[in-house]
Amino acid sequence: MGTVQYKKGDIIAKAGDKMKVIGLIADGSVTQKTINDSIHLEKGHMIGLAGCNELVYPADYIANEDTMIVEYSYKMPEELAKLFDKSLDYGSVFILSALKQANLLLNRHLKIKELTRDYYNLVVTTYRDYRYLCSKYSLPEYELQRMEFLTQISKDDSLPEWKERYYKKFTKFGLDDLKDLFKNTDLCLGTIEEAGAFMANLIRRTGEYISYLEKTKSILFVDKKNDLFQLMFDLENRAAFVSNERDEIEDKMDEMIEFIESSGLYDTELVEKRISEYRNHEFAVADESGNAPEPEEETTVWGKEGEADDYGEQIPCIDQILLFADFEVEHINEFKEKLKAFQELPDRTATDGDARTLRKWLTAEFYRTYKIVAQKVLTQGLNSPIINMFLNFGFMDVSFAGGEENAQNLMELLDRLFMCTTENVYTFFSWIQSIYNGEREPSINELDLDFNKFVKEAVRTGEIPADREKSFRENTWNKVEFEIDNVFHSCGRITSGSIITFMPILSDDDLTNIPANMLVDYNKLKEAIDAVRAIDYSLFYREVMFSDEAHGIPREYINQEILPDIILLPNVGSKGILWQPTADVRNNTAARIMMPILSTGDVSDMIIENCGRYRWEMCRKVQGSRWNDVTTPSLTSEYADYLQYFRKNFELSPEAKEKLHNAIKRARNNYREVFVKDYENWIKFEAKGSFRLNKVARNILFTYCPFASATRDLLKDNPMFSEAFNRYAILKQRKLKHINNLYNRYEQAGGEMTPALIENLNFYQM
Repeated sequence: MGTVQYKKGDIIAKAGDKMKVIGLIADGSVTQKTINDSIHLEKGHMIGLAGCNELVYPADYIANEDTMIVEYSYKMPEELAKLFDKSLDYGSVFILSALKQANLLLNRHLKIKELTRDYYNLVVTTYRDYRYLCSKYSLPEYELQRMEFLTQISKDDSLPEWKERYYKKFTKFGLDDLKDLFKNTDLCLGTIEEAGAFMANLIRRTGEYISYLEKTKSILFVDKKNDLFQLMFDLENRAAFVSNERDEIEDKMDEMIEFIESSGLYDTELVEKRISEYRNHEFAVADESGNAPEPEEETTVWGKEGEADDYGEQIPCIDQILLFADFEVEHINEFKEKLKAFQELPDRTATDGDARTLRKWLTAEFYRTYKIVAQKVLTQGLNSPIINMFLNFGFMDVSFAGGEENAQNLMELLDRLFMCTTENVYTFFSWIQSIYNGEREPSINELDLDFNKFVKEAVRTGEIPADREKSFRENTWNKVEFEIDNVFHSCGRITSGSIITFMPILSDDDLTNIPANMLVDYNKLKEAIDAVRAIDYSLFYREVMFSDEAHGIPREYINQEILPDIILLPNVGSKGILWQPTADVRNNTAARIMMPILSTGDVSDMIIENCGRYRWEMCRKVQGSRWNDVTTPSLTSEYADYLQYFRKNFELSPEAKEKLHNAIKRARNNYREVFVKDYENWIKFEAKGSFRLNKVARNILFTYCPFASATRDLLKDNPMFSEAFNRYAILKQRKLKHINNLYNRYEQAGGEMTPALIENLNFYQM
């Protein structure tokens, strides 16, 4: 327990980070911010309670003002139990905070839920009435195609009514009431855990409603005017030429205006402008016979613009992109001609002739265009949805991508891009944006040079004048350009799965499924990575130095989990690639894994394969030049020795030796790739008791990639693992004994158990 002061704007905790502490707001206020929503937490509320079940923070917590937080260590529920055992007053304070915060989130949820239902009902009834009114006035109706994709959000809220009543009633209780009611540690802990789970569910459900509104709100009202509001406005304009009785249409317009103004979903300035246009519009007046002057072409706004605005005011997408890149008309025409010629080839995958020539030219021009567009967007801001589709999916041309349906599907995916950008997951554009903003450093290139080494080499060869070295190094656009020129080109080709015939412009050949089903988002990645971590628990743990000489620990290595950064490249593919095991020379920085944003492969298999590569490369980096020296035992040294001398290994049968010989041959004598295949079998089959490895490989893998406790319990009676399990249990008990003795001496000397030390202890209990 300790008090921490935060300045206005300080990030107290970030969504997705492992829980280390929960905090009571003693003074000031905090914003609880998720991808889709934010809520204001006042004094007395607690930070992180909604994540107590998953043991990760469910949101970003940012200080609204100078704020004081009383922080309590929280890595597992038992820590709160120990706190409550000392004094149940803590339990009452925590419960009061949890219940008030749950009620706050509940009220927010109910408000958003009601808004979502009102929005859906308004849109559906308005479109139905529009069709009826077109028929009534004998006027042609225009289709709003996006209505075909509108579905009602699930009615299953997973929030029983009794829970709503329960938390509303509890808010009437004071601190003294709770002290009288909760006189048991288990009751306190159970109530807080239940409230935390309830809050997590509220945050998730509220986020789903807000995401639904953000994705669909343009159907009702949008700046491009291809919406229901304009549809009904246009109908009233046309109806004025045949009748002066337009009360039903006016009532529908008033109903829409009331919702648009009160919902808070739309930009105030835009709302005022468009509603003013409607209120001040002079409608025609029909004479007694129902006749009126013929409407001018300009008066029918909808009929003139139509829904083609979805693709950029009827300007072809490829023209928009190339014009944005400031290309001359001649070059634009040449690009379009070559793309059309490539599209009409009988075999686009041919590796010679026109296919090779056109592919090479278009690929070079694509990357040149990407660099120019990215620079303009980073410096000037995003221009249009089409530019966004180009930057995030490699989309350039509607026809080349398979038609308007595919283009529309991709445009709808723009509303889901937030699901591809989280703490450890980036779209490629958001990645280079973080580099441009100075938040991340560029990756290494194919020659294993980072940006700083690249600059030094360029100065040495004279490509960069010595007097410009400092300014060149500090220019963040140069870093982005380095990333695009080195990483983007190579990784796009590798992740496509078609290295020889790869072409980065999105085509109909690439889209083998509905784009929404191909999208690699955070949820798919998290599920795949968590599935591997549930088996290979030590996968992403690194040994880092801990020192507190004042309390008796001069030097101790502790384990810390560092999850990788995953960067989603704007292409379709079936492969992932571990580009580097750490962000820089330090071993306590995140790995970088490149993957396609639209996948034709199994995301889980891609993750398992790259986790295997990570295991190998991380060990190789730590061991340095001794990575294959068997006198220094390690994963890579023992595996290299096993593969190099397998023919002399008496523990291998003739069949096993022959199988291993074929595996090495298929991997072209690349020991890492042999290990990766074994690692895949280790995770997918051996962990379930389906044996695919020989005894030697199994022992090495269990030594350096041990199973988590749940998997060990599943296999504990299996004789294939009994020897390894016994050896592992002995080693773990020795380490735990050392850790417990060390921590006892440390606490007796006045040291405080930090979250890092608790995480290290938990590591040896997995």
